[in-house]
Amino acid sequence: MVRFSNTLTIASDAKEIFQYLANIENYTVWNYAVKEISKVDFKEGKVGSKYQLLRNMGLQSFEEIEIIECLPNENLTFEASGNIFSYKMMYELEQQSQGTLLINKVEMKSSAKNRIMIKMMQNNIKKSVNKNLHVLKNILEKRGVVLV
Repeated sequence: MVRFSNTLTIASDAKEIFQYLANIENYTVWNYAVKEISKVDFKEGKVGSKYQLLRNMGLQSFEEIEIIECLPNENLTFEASGNIFSYKMMYELEQQSQGTLLINKVEMKSSAKNRIMIKMMQNNIKKSVNKNLHVLKNILEKRGVVLV
């Protein structure tokens, strides 16, 4: 299993960030590798909600996503499975005086035959995820949300 994390502070309220992240369809706006996301089985409470994700680049073009943890304004976790690898994506939010600390943790699982390839790509994937998080940060900070 490959694990990595990225951390950044967003000058916005944890509630606003969580609401934006919890709307999984927003990922097409801030994640350059995501072309389309569609609801498969949407549940109002979010846990158990399922989506299909279509990537516009990379080795893995199609993923099935399921929300496995959803604690409003604090934590959002989903599991994704695709044709090459599966992963768990976790977003933890901590409200601070200067904004919200966003901690993103990723756990990538691969088959025995793909393990070496995923391990070799780990740093590039981490950098790409970090780049996407900075796009998210810019979007949320431009929305002009007042800190509580």
